[in-house]
Amino acid sequence: MISSNHRDGFLHTFGAFSEIGAKNGGLHRLTGTPEDGAARALLVSAFQDRGYTVARDAVGNLFGFVLPPDDRQTILLGSHLDSQPDGGRFDGQTGVVTALWAAHVLEDRIRSGELPFNLGVVNWTNEEGARFQPSVLGSSVFTGRVPVEAALEATDFHGTTLGESLAAIEALGTDDVPLPAAYLEVHVEQGAVLEREGVDIGIVEGAWGAAKLDIRIEGGQTHTGPTPMAERVDALYASALLVTAVHRMGLDHPAGRLHTTVGSLRITPDSPNCTPSEVRSKVELRSDDPEILTAARSELETVLAEIGRETGAGVEITGESLRETTSMWPHGPQILEQAADRCQLSHRRMKTIAGHDALVLNAAVPSLFFFIPSVAGYTHNHHELTKDEDLINGLHLMVNAVETLGAQLKEHSMATPSA
Repeated sequence: MISSNHRDGFLHTFGAFSEIGAKNGGLHRLTGTPEDGAARALLVSAFQDRGYTVARDAVGNLFGFVLPPDDRQTILLGSHLDSQPDGGRFDGQTGVVTALWAAHVLEDRIRSGELPFNLGVVNWTNEEGARFQPSVLGSSVFTGRVPVEAALEATDFHGTTLGESLAAIEALGTDDVPLPAAYLEVHVEQGAVLEREGVDIGIVEGAWGAAKLDIRIEGGQTHTGPTPMAERVDALYASALLVTAVHRMGLDHPAGRLHTTVGSLRITPDSPNCTPSEVRSKVELRSDDPEILTAARSELETVLAEIGRETGAGVEITGESLRETTSMWPHGPQILEQAADRCQLSHRRMKTIAGHDALVLNAAVPSLFFFIPSVAGYTHNHHELTKDEDLINGLHLMVNAVETLGAQLKEHSMATPSA
């Protein structure tokens, strides 16, 4: 099914996308930047070369359909092309290029009517959440979880809105793209389990939950020289205590079932000769157990109160969101296992700790999600690496999974998962 021409073409396409925003062997391709625009343009060109129908919605999600959308059922494949700062080439891009080439492999059979469904490929806007928060914005708008107006008003650190940045690269559209009958995504694992165990495919059956909190710590701005140490209320010192405490929360948790991070600090006035008067930070708590997550959230409040008492700083939670633990569409793992067996690929079930567009789609339509190995588990940095053979295994499995999924579409209507 996957010929040597498909393999060579896939790797050539992957290499072409990897040149856009290339940095340190990885990628620096943030949402709404010229690099993002160039990657989108390359994807549009690939769609047009295959004769696909191109569509763009109001938040810049970019689609290519093998056949013009009509009343036939559509299976949607995809991921995202935006990256983290100084990020890797394989996070997200793998899913888009695999989707593109899976459509290429199957397009003749779709056009002839042998496969009784349409196939679409999508690049979701702002999955990473690196420049604009929250993450997975494009897929969240598409599924109705976030109003498009709110998404377009999201701002970066410089005050530029998502809408302005997407307009600048001509990414915004007006197409009304309906929900598909099903969604399928492949992603690099972003962990070392598959490589360590010598397994080809990780079949995602569920996801960890995540609590994300915005913290504001207020101190007093003063000169770093004359002001006596005991009289200072240093917001950055208070934040250092927060960083340390949050790290220990995860490190000390038994069985490694709580992951914790302070991933962002915004310091005011950010002058080397002034004690910081304000620090805004973003805290993440992740677990596969809702009770652990709730307990960690409570412990964080205790930590914040203690920091306030010790330093005299004002400490408050200014915003928060919760992504609950979830299970994928119940039939999805079995379909992927059957397809993997046909491809003679070893596999195991696992949960994703990271958030993904597939999880957002899963709340709206039947969704399937699988991993291919990441070398040494490197992720969200330029050392990311997935071997060519694993990339091709992902393509092979996606093609077979689409065929199996299409057969189920033909036999009976798909049941939509509960949100």
